[in-house]
Amino acid sequence: MGFKSKLQEELESELNEKKLDLLPSGFQTVGKVIIIKLKSELLEKRKLIADTYLKLLPYIRSVYINRGKIEGEYRTPEQIEYLAGEKDPIVLHKEHGVKYKFDITKIMFSQGNLKERKHLASLVKNQEVIVDMFAGIGYFSLPMAVLSNPSRIFSIEFNPIAFRFLVENVKLNNVDKKVIPLHGDCKVEAPRLASQGIEADRIVMGVFPAPKGYIEEALKLTKKSGTIIHYEGIVDGEHELKLYNEFKNIAENSDIKTNLLDSRFIKSYGPNLYHCVNDIEISKN
Repeated sequence: MGFKSKLQEELESELNEKKLDLLPSGFQTVGKVIIIKLKSELLEKRKLIADTYLKLLPYIRSVYINRGKIEGEYRTPEQIEYLAGEKDPIVLHKEHGVKYKFDITKIMFSQGNLKERKHLASLVKNQEVIVDMFAGIGYFSLPMAVLSNPSRIFSIEFNPIAFRFLVENVKLNNVDKKVIPLHGDCKVEAPRLASQGIEADRIVMGVFPAPKGYIEEALKLTKKSGTIIHYEGIVDGEHELKLYNEFKNIAENSDIKTNLLDSRFIKSYGPNLYHCVNDIEISKN
């Protein structure tokens, strides 16, 4: 019996047939907390439904509901609300041997990127110098530091709340000798690193929407022998190369050569829309 069927069985005396049909078939698990989404018709019964989740999932300590989107300059989850169990939004989430501590009501965490976080770490070569331009709480910096052997990772983050958790997560994973958290805007911090003679073997530009306005700053960190940039955004099925061409046009204006090494879809983002990552090799002419 699937989970939705178990949920329906528990609630069949409380909900009519239509509402039973509208119950979600899945949920997001972060640490020992689950985050659910409900149709508007079920919102008045959300506390009852949350209590039922706790009954069916005894290993879960809390249930929250996601009623909104990721919005604003800091990409904050606007409407993550407590429903049942222990009222504590701070979670410790583990994946691929990496620990992430954060506040689910203030920090976004996409499980759709789980494979990409591990894949990116697998590409890192021994003793690379890496710049993670939009580090967040360490989404990519931490697995690269824990699962690979870079020389240094300069992790830049503007959001003060995310930065606080980034610093904490670096210590939590015992990678403070590899990861250097930098609090500030990439528009300032990337050129500052370049002025200090930092040349990156690899640059991560993992943020939505595609950070087109930061490409020129990333290019300042180019290594003469070549740098790999991971550039991501949204593409439609018919124009997969649009993301790469956007990057290429700006790079060529700065006299930088580009070569698309790989382009991969991470997950669906809507009808014929996909979250895409381009691995782009760049070098100075």
